[in-house]
Amino acid sequence: MSASIDRLVAMAKGEGMTGELVHWTKADVWTFQGPMPDAIMAAGTADPAVDYYWQAANGPHREDTGFIDGAAKIAISFDKKKDDNAEN
Repeated sequence: MSASIDRLVAMAKGEGMTGELVHWTKADVWTFQGPMPDAIMAAGTADPAVDYYWQAANGPHREDTGFIDGAAKIAISFDKKKDDNAEN
């Protein structure tokens, strides 16, 4: 488990978002529909235990952005905003 990801998931749920925990081979991912709220971006960016990521769509995977706790192998994912890019 990851206290950092748990906190971000709780924040997303507090924003009224519904997430689903998906089990992948490299990590478990909390997947939320819709763009990442600014408060979650700020909290994740300030947390040294998680890394920001941005991923282009590939195969069955949607274009998304989020944070991952590599040590705990768990992440949180949101739909990529239209104006997001690899530098954000």
